[in-house]
Amino acid sequence: QNLTLRRAQEQSLQTARLPIREYMVKSTNTKNYHSETLAINQVFDVLSTYYKTQSWPDALKAGVSSGKGYVLPDGEK
Repeated sequence: QNLTLRRAQEQSLQTARLPIREYMVKSTNTKNYHSETLAINQVFDVLSTYYKTQSWPDALKAGVSSGKGYVLPDGEK
């Protein structure tokens, strides 16, 4: 875990994380599964949608599948 982050820090590379915790909530699911780990294509979808819309809720909705255990709170787009 965190292998990529450690390697980036060792090489003094700038890193950032997507604001999943800030804009999404854990959904109730039977498996009690919640993961913030995304595949590269999901990250690309999030970032490209954010670039177009300048909206984190829209971007996260586009890239974070409900199978990850996170959803937008009620009342969000």
